[in-house]
Amino acid sequence: MNDHYTTSPRLAPRDARTPQRSGTVSERISQRLKEIQRRAAGSVSSTAESDTYTEGTDDVERESPKVDKGKGKAVELPSPPPMSPPLPPARLEISSPQPSTEPSSIVMAGIAFSPAAISSLLTRAAAEMPLRPVQFPLLGEYPECFSGAEFVEWLNKHVPAFEGSLDLAEDAARDLAETEGLLRHVGEFGNQFVHADDAYYQFRPKVRQIHE
Repeated sequence: MNDHYTTSPRLAPRDARTPQRSGTVSERISQRLKEIQRRAAGSVSSTAESDTYTEGTDDVERESPKVDKGKGKAVELPSPPPMSPPLPPARLEISSPQPSTEPSSIVMAGIAFSPAAISSLLTRAAAEMPLRPVQFPLLGEYPECFSGAEFVEWLNKHVPAFEGSLDLAEDAARDLAETEGLLRHVGEFGNQFVHADDAYYQFRPKVRQIHE
């Protein structure tokens, strides 16, 4: 029996194209960066050309921000100088009302008298009444004194507003001593007015200062 040898068919490669080597990772990154730089340079140049233009015949140019083409960043223009600080608001000076310098009236026995009239009345009483020094044991001597009875009698005679009323004259003497403080009770504590011959008083210096 004769063996029949057959030759195997010649197998052709499925892809006759020459195989190509793919780039490394570093080569692909470098290629990608080059494409990004080309695109950025193209967009910057087109923007710079469209920012500056001239409108009609008015020769008015609008300046666009200056661009540094090397870095692709806008150059910041210097800011205008700061304005001067605002002036502080004006202060309104409100003057407080001044108290009245005119003295109020002085009331004796329910009757109002001006301070000038009281000063003139008591100055006259000091000139007309018999003033004398009074000696007190352990206290010493008090000059220019008068008794409470003498002062009431003098007021009753020389103040027409009392109309001869001894009670009004006594009330007036009490107001001058205890309320107004124009009489000083000597030799005793306090300043109570007593209508008596043994109660002595002095005119205070305030009497002369009322009118002044």
